[in-house]
Amino acid sequence: MILKKIWNAILNFFKKNSEIKAIQGEPLLKASRKEITGELKIIEGKLPEDIFGVFHVSLPVGTVNSEGLPFPEKTEEGKNNPEFGSPIMNGDGMVIQVNLNQSSPEVKTKLMKTPCFYADEATKQGTKHHGLMGFHNMGITRMSMVFGSRNELNTATQPVKFNGQKQGSLMATYDVGRPYLLDPKSLEIITPMGKSTEWMTAEPPMVPWPFGIAQTSAHPVFDPLTKEVYTVNYSRDKGSFTHMEQTIHHLRHNKESFKDKLEALAHKLVDHPDHDHVNEEVKGFFTNLNHHVDGKPHDNDEPKGDVFMFLLAWDGNGPMKRWELEDQTGDKLAIYECMHQLGITEDFIILTDCSFKFAMDLLFDNPFPESKVIERLIRRLSTVKMEAFTTVYLVKRKDMDPSKEKLTAYRLKEPIPLETIHYSCDYANPDGVITLYGVHNAATCIAEWVRTFDKRALDNKPVDPNYYSLFAVGSMDISRLGKWRIDSNSLEVLEEKSKVLEEPGKWKEDVIGPNTWTIVLYTYRDILSADKVVPTIKQFWYVSDGTDSNLLTKFVYNLYKDYPHRDLSLDDIKEATKRELPFSITRVNLETMETEDYYQCAKKTYIRGVHFIPRKTPDPSIPEELDGYLFCPVQVGTEIPEGGWTYSSEFWVFDATSISKGPICKMKNEEVKFGFTLHTSWMPEADTTEQSYKIPVREDYEEVIEGIKIKADTKFLEDFFEKNIYPHFE
Repeated sequence: MILKKIWNAILNFFKKNSEIKAIQGEPLLKASRKEITGELKIIEGKLPEDIFGVFHVSLPVGTVNSEGLPFPEKTEEGKNNPEFGSPIMNGDGMVIQVNLNQSSPEVKTKLMKTPCFYADEATKQGTKHHGLMGFHNMGITRMSMVFGSRNELNTATQPVKFNGQKQGSLMATYDVGRPYLLDPKSLEIITPMGKSTEWMTAEPPMVPWPFGIAQTSAHPVFDPLTKEVYTVNYSRDKGSFTHMEQTIHHLRHNKESFKDKLEALAHKLVDHPDHDHVNEEVKGFFTNLNHHVDGKPHDNDEPKGDVFMFLLAWDGNGPMKRWELEDQTGDKLAIYECMHQLGITEDFIILTDCSFKFAMDLLFDNPFPESKVIERLIRRLSTVKMEAFTTVYLVKRKDMDPSKEKLTAYRLKEPIPLETIHYSCDYANPDGVITLYGVHNAATCIAEWVRTFDKRALDNKPVDPNYYSLFAVGSMDISRLGKWRIDSNSLEVLEEKSKVLEEPGKWKEDVIGPNTWTIVLYTYRDILSADKVVPTIKQFWYVSDGTDSNLLTKFVYNLYKDYPHRDLSLDDIKEATKRELPFSITRVNLETMETEDYYQCAKKTYIRGVHFIPRKTPDPSIPEELDGYLFCPVQVGTEIPEGGWTYSSEFWVFDATSISKGPICKMKNEEVKFGFTLHTSWMPEADTTEQSYKIPVREDYEEVIEGIKIKADTKFLEDFFEKNIYPHFE
């Protein structure tokens, strides 16, 4: 008996220590790149018998060098890793699929392996090609001075079903890259939307890049009635080309001299108290790069880039339709931030200048990511506040004649008076009145991320390293949800018929109640449906991210302390941040714009997405807009006895009629690990696509390479693609 007790004690000791070791290996940003197919096991509750369909969620999972997330501090050779601390948004896209049509829910994960993915793989750290050819995290995008820009397809998926199709496809999207169709069953890439040569690219003409910078929307819109998908292809205002041509030239030809001179300047200026002096010094440096940087000079007479804006339509068969857009005065549309989101109604395509700085002047946020002093200097000078309003354009669908080359995008007389990233519209627009529901992330910069040198706004202490790379979305005011009526005839926002919900809740108490702290993601019935339009959106669920002291950096605090639409005082913001308000889900009745249901998460439990799934057999006693479930990827924190937290990745199901009761089912698979997910989608089935029109990769890129005028580059690219890219698609 004594020996048995001793033996059990030994076993328990090793079991406990192995569990602790495993627990300590799951940091906040843990994300796996492993592609798996497996079963989701129920760990709590019961999966409803009438839940069905196939759920998808997109997420970035690091680079070909990082083996997932977080980005390691050191490379395999033990050197400082230039990717360490780069933004989480800058990573290969992965789609997680949960198939609820199986007897046991099946989970599948798949990397989005575009042609540029294989170029990145062939030139990754440790290969002979890495140096100049390799891709590097330069701020919020990943670029190579030889190959161009990565299309990471890490942001969203959109079900589409073109004419004659029963199943359709899943479209994967990104702000800086062509959308691609995926096969819903295998999640393999099928074809891009349009050939490379059908897209205008925003890099300077002097750069012979096969992977050009195709700026578009991460949220194109699909009309289930006309069976077409609509998106944009644009460049920003002319100012975004400032210094770009010569910067790229010196990065390609004189990189070491460029870095040495810029780093010396950064050490001299980064902490200088006179901002105007710093600005003038840096401006002078870039204006006269040929003087400051040794080596081959840049030819200032090379052709310059220019602004452009096109609306694109595609029916899944053949070339895209395209129209150049100008406003009602005949001027080209000038986009100052980005076009992250589009909207659609029965009569209009809605275009907006969204408050997300995903654009050309930020593609080179830091041309030398390994140098933190350069990063500090560039951020000090290049970061500007989001515009505190939303410029809106309306395109009349009846004007979209394929025989025309140009269309008018009618600018509203006055913008929506709050900044907007995401929004949805009622499909119906009676008497030409559009209803737009906007999520207004007040005083928030989604393009900012937590840097390794950041300090917390509350106490000036260094940010917890577990938060490096995350979006720096510490609340600097309360978010809003707006219901905006827009008169398309007068081009005016009907403010007397519009309403804004802003609700701090009982934020000084343990149970806050319905609130709008840091609204990020939302859902409603038939959002993103390839089968049905939603004439009037009636019920709306959104996730509030609360507050977190490590996400409110001193830099962001100073950037938005003078926010013009401030609702809460800076003292209230600091106190609410110190309390670290929890995540929650709130349901809003959009007809009354009042909150009606609420669920609050436990500490360190993060709802990373939310999607409405209708009940398979409708319940006639429940209004259609409530008849279903919410499906959520959730990151669950558990406190470790020795101190700190460990995180697991789960999927939760809520009854949409009563989220206040909490999740009715929790599921997980130990191999699925996500630290941060983005947008979700759902479709009834996941069978093999019937997509017949496909653009062959070889044909697509041979046409691009053939157009490159520098013959030495052409020969190198032909050989490189033949060896490293084409074999993966043939």
